[in-house]
Amino acid sequence: MSNDIKRVLERYRDTYENITVTASESVSKSVLLNGKTVESIDIGSESGMVIRAFRDGRVVSMSADGLNAETVDNFLKNHETVINVMPKDDHIRPFKPEDVDNFIQNDGGFESLTTGRMAEMALEAVETALASDIRVKTVNQSVISAVKESTRIITPFTDDLYSEKTYYSSYTYLVASHKGEQDGAGYSDSCSLNHLEHIRAAEDASIAACALLGGKRLKTGKYGVLFAPNVTADFLSIILELVNADNVYKNISVLGDSLGKNAASEAFTLFDDPHMKGGTGSCNFDDEGLRTGITPIFTEGVLDTFMHNSYTSSALGMRNTAHARAGRGGSMGIGASNLILKASTDKMPYEFMNEYVKVTDVMGMHTADTVSGDFSVGISGLLIKNGRTVHPFREAVLSGNLKDLLKSLVGVFEDHRTFGGITASSALFDKMTVSGE
Repeated sequence: MSNDIKRVLERYRDTYENITVTASESVSKSVLLNGKTVESIDIGSESGMVIRAFRDGRVVSMSADGLNAETVDNFLKNHETVINVMPKDDHIRPFKPEDVDNFIQNDGGFESLTTGRMAEMALEAVETALASDIRVKTVNQSVISAVKESTRIITPFTDDLYSEKTYYSSYTYLVASHKGEQDGAGYSDSCSLNHLEHIRAAEDASIAACALLGGKRLKTGKYGVLFAPNVTADFLSIILELVNADNVYKNISVLGDSLGKNAASEAFTLFDDPHMKGGTGSCNFDDEGLRTGITPIFTEGVLDTFMHNSYTSSALGMRNTAHARAGRGGSMGIGASNLILKASTDKMPYEFMNEYVKVTDVMGMHTADTVSGDFSVGISGLLIKNGRTVHPFREAVLSGNLKDLLKSLVGVFEDHRTFGGITASSALFDKMTVSGE
């Protein structure tokens, strides 16, 4: 089918300055257990494409399900004159994919992984969770999933660019009970089936639930705050919004005027590595076909760059960092590949503070205001004194400002974990307002 699409594009190479078709295909399978019973087995496939055509500072685009050369032909034919009435924008430029090697990260395990084996793995996770602590009463969900996906960028002027990846994940959700109930979840993902830690995900779910049993209300006050790695990952997902050049261009990022400045503490070093071995977001090229490379975002607190695609780099007069991501409707957005937070110390949190709250669960991080930086989120976790747990707590509220939070970072520790495309560690912040009772 890709050859058919390319032949269509070649017929229009004199009509448009450039045309790109980003074609994607995926096959997936998953098994869900409720307790020790198989609740569902899902096997599916899907395909789609994003078509973009350029001429004289104008672009027309669309997304479509399936890979069909006739759809491409009809779109290009119908927009030959329509493109002339589109608004002209000098920052819309007809990029051409670079000469980059194809990217293959396929461990070969997808085809040999049967749904029967996936059910066995899900059951292993259930049995691990139930055996880990007598207080774990039910495992509501144990899921094993596998995906094989490919992307091909087709143009009439260059050779195709092709990437292919496999991806596996495990999720466990359970309830522990002792003088009350508490749920907990654990997650693991990997591009290699042999490295999928489904047992650890079950253990993490058990630890998360049991640690919060008997949770008390915190007294309102100022506390040092330690984010667990999963919470740090949630926090970094918001920081990604602040360094997204599209948001900077639209004046909806509180860090828009901070480029080259000390926008965070010296303990904060953050970079994106699209060539990370085994990374779920790894690739040699972005969705505009441009060569990717390691991008320092923060270095010891200094904001080095925003993440760009071709449009924002032109609009803001900055270097294109090759972070283009094709979106629905044919729009070209911006996204990270493998975001990594670098450890700043080999010490332990209690060596910095005698008392702090360790946040193991956060609710509402996505509600943070990216324009003002203000946030107010629900938190649960543990009150720590002298390195020991005093008691778990629930239903507290952490409030502050993202710029202040970045500045108040005390240390990033070495207990790194990877959650999808984000590698994060525990992160300790100076005293912040926590509202309890």
